[in-house]
Amino acid sequence: MTEMTERPLVSFAVIAYNQERFIREAVEGAFAQTYQPLEIILSDDCSPDGTFAIMQEMAAAYDGPHKVVLNRNEPNLGIVPHIDRMMEIVSGEFIVVNAGDDVSYPERTAVLVDTWVRSRGKCLLIHSSAHLISEEGVFVKEVSCAPIVKDDPSPKTFSICGQWVRGATAAWDRRLFIDFGPIGEGVSTEDHILPFRASTLGGVSFVEKPLIKYRTNGISGGFINRSGADFLYGNSLRGRKWQAEVDRYIADMNLDYDYPDKDRIRDFCNRRAPQLEFSVCLARLGYFGRFCTFPKSICLSAQLRSFTPVKDWLRYTFDRPYMIYADWRITRRQKQKAAVSQDARDV
Repeated sequence: MTEMTERPLVSFAVIAYNQERFIREAVEGAFAQTYQPLEIILSDDCSPDGTFAIMQEMAAAYDGPHKVVLNRNEPNLGIVPHIDRMMEIVSGEFIVVNAGDDVSYPERTAVLVDTWVRSRGKCLLIHSSAHLISEEGVFVKEVSCAPIVKDDPSPKTFSICGQWVRGATAAWDRRLFIDFGPIGEGVSTEDHILPFRASTLGGVSFVEKPLIKYRTNGISGGFINRSGADFLYGNSLRGRKWQAEVDRYIADMNLDYDYPDKDRIRDFCNRRAPQLEFSVCLARLGYFGRFCTFPKSICLSAQLRSFTPVKDWLRYTFDRPYMIYADWRITRRQKQKAAVSQDARDV
C-alpha cells in the first residue's frame, strides 16, 4: 500500500434487518460522523418491517457533507452474504460497519481511520471497546475484548484459541476482500473470519476507547453457560456450530497461501471441526437417533484421540440428568464466587 498523503475516502455502512425500532438512531449516528470524506451506505436486507422506509426518509431529508447511498437486497441474504454485497457497493479504502441496532459516537470513524493511517496500512482490521446498552438504550457496562486478542492478534489466536473480534466494533481495509474475495457461503458470522484474514496479511489493532453503543440482543452477552440447557441447546450450541464452520473455512482457505503456524492451524481445525459438528448433530436428533450414534461417538473419539465425542453423546442422550447436574455445578460456583467477594469486602 502506498503511503497516504491525503485523507482517504472512507465508507461507513449501516447494515440492517428488521430493526425499525432502532434504525433511526443508528442512521443519526452515521450522519453525525465527524470524519471527511465519508460515504454512508444505508443497506437493508429485505426487511419486512419499516426499516428501509425509515432509511429512505432520512436519506431524502439529509443535507449534510457526506455522500449517502441506499441499498435494499432482494431477496433477504443473511448476515455474511449481506456483508459481501455491501463490499460490492462501497467505494472507500477503509470500511466502518454499524449494525442497525447500534449507535456510533460521532468521533468513531475519525479515531479508527487515524489508527489505520498511523499503521501505514499494516493494520487491516481495527476494533474498539464499546458501551453495552439495553434494548431501551440504558447503559449496562463497558465491554472490551479478550486480553490475548490485544496482546497477540495472530492467526493462532483467531483459530486454535477460538478468539474473535466483536463485529459491532470493527472496521477494515478493503484489501481483506480484494486479496481473499467475498466470504461466501458456509459461515454464519464474519467476526472470526475477517480478523483471521487480517492477521495473516498484516495485523489487527485494538482501540481502548469505547466508540459505539452496542445493543444487547441474542448472544451479545457471549457464550457463558448460564445453565445446563444453555450449554446443550442455547447460545453455547450456537457457538459450537459457528466454530465448526470457521474451522472448516480456515482449513480450506487459500491452501497455497502461507502464514505463521499454517500447518499446525490447519491440522488443529481439521481435528476440532468434526468433534464440534458431532455435538451439533446430537442436539438436532431425537432420543432414538442419539442412541444410534453411540458407535460413531466411539469411532470419532478413537480417531481424534479425545474422549469429548463420547462425553457429548452422554450429555445429549441423558440430557435431563445432565442439565440438573450442570445447573447444580453452576449454582455452586456462583455461591463460591459470591462468598469470596464477600470475604474480600469484609477484609
